[in-house]
Amino acid sequence: MTDQISSTGSELPSLPKEGMRVTVAGMIINIILTVVKIIVGVFGHSAALIADGIHSLSDLLSDFVVIFSIRLSSLPQDESHNYGHGKIETLASTVVGIMLLFAGAYICYEGGVSIHRFIQDVPLERPMLITFLAALFSIIIKELLYQYTNRVAKKLDSDMLKANAWHHRSDSFSSIGVAVGIGAAILLGEKWAVLDPIMAVILALYIIYIGLKILYKSVNDLMEASLSPEINAEIESIIINCDNVLNCHSLKTRKIGSHKAIEAHIMVDGDMKIKDAADIQKNVENSLKEKYGRSTHVIIKVEPFLPNKVVREKHIIEEGL
Repeated sequence: MTDQISSTGSELPSLPKEGMRVTVAGMIINIILTVVKIIVGVFGHSAALIADGIHSLSDLLSDFVVIFSIRLSSLPQDESHNYGHGKIETLASTVVGIMLLFAGAYICYEGGVSIHRFIQDVPLERPMLITFLAALFSIIIKELLYQYTNRVAKKLDSDMLKANAWHHRSDSFSSIGVAVGIGAAILLGEKWAVLDPIMAVILALYIIYIGLKILYKSVNDLMEASLSPEINAEIESIIINCDNVLNCHSLKTRKIGSHKAIEAHIMVDGDMKIKDAADIQKNVENSLKEKYGRSTHVIIKVEPFLPNKVVREKHIIEEGL
C-alpha cells in the first residue's frame, strides 16, 4: 500500500459578483454621506458631525481596499501561488481594522480638543437643527447598509466583507452618539454644547474597540492560526465516522481567505488494497467538502493502522458524542 495518498481542492473561487455589488453600493453611499456630513457639519457648527464625516471617509477608503482585494483574490492558482490568492482578503481585513483605529483616534482627538476648549471657558457654538437631521439620516442609511453587507458576508463566509459590514455599523453607532449630543445641545442650550464632543469621544472608543477586534482576528489568520477548537473537534468527528477509517491524527487547520484548509492523517487496515484505501481517502475528502464547501482545501494522508500509535480512536470519538 502506498505510504501517502493526498488530494487538494479545486481552484479557490473568487467572491461572487454579489460581494462586489454590495461593496460598490457601500462606496457610493459613503461618498454621499462624507460630503453631506462634512458640509453640513461646517455650516451647522457641529465638530462631532464633521468628525463623523471623516469616519465616513474612512469607510469609503475601506471600500476601495475591499474592491481592490476582491479583484486580486479572484486570480486563479498559479506557479507562485499554489494555494490561490485568498490571503489577500485577510490582508484587506487587516487594513480595514487599521482604518477603524485611525478613524476612532481622530474622532477621539477632535472631541478631546473641543472638550478642553470648553473647560478653558471657550464657548462652543450650539449646533443647528440641520446637523441633527443629517445625523439621523446617516444612522438609518448606514444601519441598512450594515444589514445588507453582513447578510452577503455570511452567505459568502467572507471575513473581509464582515469587517467592512462592521465598519458601516460603527459609522451608524458614531452617528447615534452625534445625534444624541447634537440633540441635547440644541434643546438644552449653549451650556450643554459640550455634549456634542463628549458623545463623539465615547463612540470613538467603541470604534477603536471594533478595530482592535478585527485586527486580532486578521493577524491571527495571517499567522496561520488554526480554526476554533469546536470546528476542529467537528472535523475530527466527521473524519473518524467515515466508513473504514480506524483512526485520525495530526489534524491541522487554517483559513485561506474565506475558505478553510484541512490536513489530517487517517489510518486504515494495513492489508487493504491501494485502490480501496484511495476510495476511503476520497470519501473523507468529499465528506469534509460537503460540510465546509467544495472550495475547502483538503489533504488526507493514509497510513496503515497501528494500534499502539497515540491517535484519536474511533470508539473513543463515538463514546464522547
